[in-house]
Amino acid sequence: KKKVMSKVVLLGPPGCGKGTQSQILVENFKFFQLSTGDLLREQTSKENSPYGKEIINIMNKGDLVPDEIVINLIIEKISVFKDKSIIFDGFPRNLNQARVLNNSLEEKSIKLDHAILIEVDFKILEKRILKRAKESNNKKRLDDNIETLNKRIDVYKNITLPIVSYYKDKGILSLVNGMDSIESVNKEILNIIN
Repeated sequence: KKKVMSKVVLLGPPGCGKGTQSQILVENFKFFQLSTGDLLREQTSKENSPYGKEIINIMNKGDLVPDEIVINLIIEKISVFKDKSIIFDGFPRNLNQARVLNNSLEEKSIKLDHAILIEVDFKILEKRILKRAKESNNKKRLDDNIETLNKRIDVYKNITLPIVSYYKDKGILSLVNGMDSIESVNKEILNIIN
């Protein structure tokens, strides 16, 4: 069986199980997890990092690190790990990042193989929260949770869905049902990748 090195982006709304699925690919299938958070932390802890001080200043202000820096770090890492299977964690976060990532990868003759969207039914998520709240009788917590869920869903719809369309147009988008069990979702992902 020939070893296929896949470059995979996992997409999906908060609470869809992206983190869990990434972990399984890393632990059981030798994927390298490319996490923007880890990359930034790595730079800030390096003495001689060209970006370290800049990143620390930006983070101290509570601002987001610019796409350009994040993508430079990602491309650097991919160049090192280009012969490995890579799963992107928390990236791209917006359409601009998706486009720039694509162009930067093309320059290095690397392509993304799959963008996998883990779909969840927001109505069911809301029902789950409502059911949990009924059991605990905590009205305040219920309102907080529903409001937080709706806020996160709005952000997701405005920012992540354009990325989904972008990858769909590129012909590399696959959908999996995030309401299935962790094992089923993992099976579906492996079927897509292999």
